[in-house]
Amino acid sequence: MFVATDPHHVSTQQLAHLHRFAGIGCLSSLANALIFVAFFWGQVDDVQLLTWLAAVMVAASARLMNAREHRRSERVMLSTQQSGTVLLLAALNGVVWGVLPVLLYPAPEGIYQVFLIFMLTITCASALPWYIALPNAYLVYLVCVLAPMILVLSLGAQAVEQLMALMLFIFAGTLAITARSMHHGLMDALQKYFGYQKMATVDMVTQLANRRALDECLTTEWKRAARSRLPLTVMMIDIDHFKSFNDIYGHQEGDLCLNEVARALAASLRRSGDLVARYGGEEFAVVLPQMACNEAKEYAEHMRRAVSKLKLQHAGSSHGYVTVSIGGATCIPDPRQAPAMLLKQADDALYQAKRDGRDQVRWKSIVGTQGLEQVGEGENISNPA
Repeated sequence: MFVATDPHHVSTQQLAHLHRFAGIGCLSSLANALIFVAFFWGQVDDVQLLTWLAAVMVAASARLMNAREHRRSERVMLSTQQSGTVLLLAALNGVVWGVLPVLLYPAPEGIYQVFLIFMLTITCASALPWYIALPNAYLVYLVCVLAPMILVLSLGAQAVEQLMALMLFIFAGTLAITARSMHHGLMDALQKYFGYQKMATVDMVTQLANRRALDECLTTEWKRAARSRLPLTVMMIDIDHFKSFNDIYGHQEGDLCLNEVARALAASLRRSGDLVARYGGEEFAVVLPQMACNEAKEYAEHMRRAVSKLKLQHAGSSHGYVTVSIGGATCIPDPRQAPAMLLKQADDALYQAKRDGRDQVRWKSIVGTQGLEQVGEGENISNPA
């Protein structure tokens, strides 16, 4: 099974899951607190109860604000600072609930004591979905909520109280184990999801982006460039005489050749937003956002030379080694046009490079209000030996 290892993707989803139930969790906590206050009203000092209720509201609000702060983040790592904040807020919320046995000491007997234990266990169980993305935070929460109650019961004079303390301890342990198990399930699901996502957008031979990823990237960058009125460059790259390479050396060696060329092209990329993809067969495509024509031409020549420097033996080529032909096109996109237009112009330039002797770069610049007027038709960039 292919498993994604990109921590940015997984951590972003982990962080999103951590805060997904923040609003519901805060409402649930406040609802439980109001029920508790109503049940114990008149049994405990009213000022203490209201002070405790205010503390619950403050702790819930702090967690909600932290969730909203990170809700819009994209491709964010779950940093040490963020994990520490979640642990601190879990401890704060846990202490607010865990202080109840101390607040009520000596605890009322009978139905009130049972209700207190019931509310604490319900609070712990209902908080489980909030913390499965970070089970250590849930463990902190459990300890803060249940440890004081377990201590009070274990120090009780009656055997039933000590038995209840043991049952609470076992209950806490069960919840902690469940949280850990649910966390592993969540992480496995995320890894499989992004693994399938990557499989759907990665060419299995070259490990470059595939045609689907290229189309998605080109569409996105076309729209962005059209909005900002910035240039967009596309290059089409073809391995020269690749059919004869397969005929001479076999398809297995052909795949190795594709891999070597793919690595050379990928290593030539200088910016994180640039994309090189396998277009199909022995063809590759490159998308260069916000890159003007002159700079893009230098980029293309650098990629051509990078492949030539590999010196991959090719008896079917006049050079004696593997070379590539490159066709490029640059334009400022018109939103009324489709990105396929730019890809077609780059492909036409590639055809001209192959027709004129291969192992060279040809270019087409596209200007005009509708992005259709061609300037520099078939301009020769390279001077191959």
